[in-house]
Amino acid sequence: MPDNAPDLLFYADAAGGLIAEIGWVPPEAVFAPHAETPHALWLDSSHDAHAAARASYIATRPYQIVSGPPQHACRHFEAADAALRPGADLWRDLPPTIDAQVPGFRGGLAGFFGYDLAHGLHPVPDNINRNAHDDLGLPGLTLGLYATVLAFDMRARRAFIIATGLPETDPKARRRQAESEITHWKNCLDTLADSAKPAALSDAPMRAGHAPQSNFDAQDFRDTVTQVVERILDGEIFQANIAQRFHGRLDPTDTGFGYYQRLRQFSPAPFSAFAVYDTWSLASASPERFLHCAHGTLESRPIKGTRPRGATPALDEKIAADLLASGKDRAENTMIVDLLRNDMAKSCRDGSIEVPQLCALEKFSNVHHLVSTIRGTLRADSSPLEALRDCFPGGSITGAPKIQAMGVIAELEPHARGPYCGAMGYIGFDGQMDTNILIRTAVIKGRDVYFHAGGGIVADSAADAEYNETLDKASGLIAALSDTPAGVRSA
Repeated sequence: MPDNAPDLLFYADAAGGLIAEIGWVPPEAVFAPHAETPHALWLDSSHDAHAAARASYIATRPYQIVSGPPQHACRHFEAADAALRPGADLWRDLPPTIDAQVPGFRGGLAGFFGYDLAHGLHPVPDNINRNAHDDLGLPGLTLGLYATVLAFDMRARRAFIIATGLPETDPKARRRQAESEITHWKNCLDTLADSAKPAALSDAPMRAGHAPQSNFDAQDFRDTVTQVVERILDGEIFQANIAQRFHGRLDPTDTGFGYYQRLRQFSPAPFSAFAVYDTWSLASASPERFLHCAHGTLESRPIKGTRPRGATPALDEKIAADLLASGKDRAENTMIVDLLRNDMAKSCRDGSIEVPQLCALEKFSNVHHLVSTIRGTLRADSSPLEALRDCFPGGSITGAPKIQAMGVIAELEPHARGPYCGAMGYIGFDGQMDTNILIRTAVIKGRDVYFHAGGGIVADSAADAEYNETLDKASGLIAALSDTPAGVRSA
């Protein structure tokens, strides 16, 4: 990195915050020294050419943590809202020219919301038996309140230190604290520049991990799909997303961060993330945006419809064309678009919901997806956090009607989902927000690696096709574990 001092772009005189630009350094190199530090977080646009991705963020050392069991979901959302209030006006006077240059997360809450929070927000109907076993015992959510963020514009190759000076309350004290944080990170980056050049993440060696085992026998999964189809035909639901969970083991010389390095290599995605917690870590290569909010505009980009990439360009194009023409997949996608329009309407202005993109094809390293875009204008009396609560969990990974579909999932899946199919991202002090859907995501506890893959079941679903789709979706996670994408063992 260049040895020039950070270039001060903006000083929030009334509140004490600072934004400074630094010389470009890849975020992977910055994060690597913190890869085993509890509550270190990297929101990673590893597929930075994707139209919806621009920025990556690194944050460490939160000064407050909101965390707890899923059954207390409402209490957790209240605590998160209270944590954001002290910085609400921090960047109020940010000039438009600076606002346009600096990526959106400028301090605030960042972390994950686990899927099982849903049961604290939306009680499962009394006629549903909850059989899913919570064998991992992870929190329902963990959010760090970060006063300082390193933000990276992956397209323009610009990097910034954004220091709020919180939790200090006096503006002068905030200014001193912000200056101290910028000095701290400048010293860290200087140390990085003076050390041996970090290995590129693409150079991360393969490890001989163990092929994962599913919590479903292959035939049992197919039978479960058939059962869901029967319940759809009986009129109980229209759609339900059913997933199997895989369990593998890392090589004894491997690490959670090493696993993530390979995952982002095999499955680059615009809404990836790696986070370190006290006894476990979370690695995500998510292609799906849950909710984004900037300047009062709320956006969701649900995925429904998946096909594997073809082995040749001609075959790849044929598979893509077949997906675009699939009435089943388009109907499934449209159903979830309607569900999300309804969810977003709870916090958006009447008449503001629109669908500028319906069932558009997007290509990723391992799969093709159909992706839609829904937008609305947030009401003045609502907030991004309230919108997230109103829409949680995402309709693309539950089904329709949502609550009844969640009940079917709780009855038929053997294990609780934990973080899987929840959301991860940030909610800034200034009201900006970006979160993913936690798919293509692994929980790493010691050497144990757990990840899910599922799909939406509708009336004309074929059991074999649905089972194979889960393997297509899991291929990158499996490859990062063992370098044997086909190596899956049944329970």
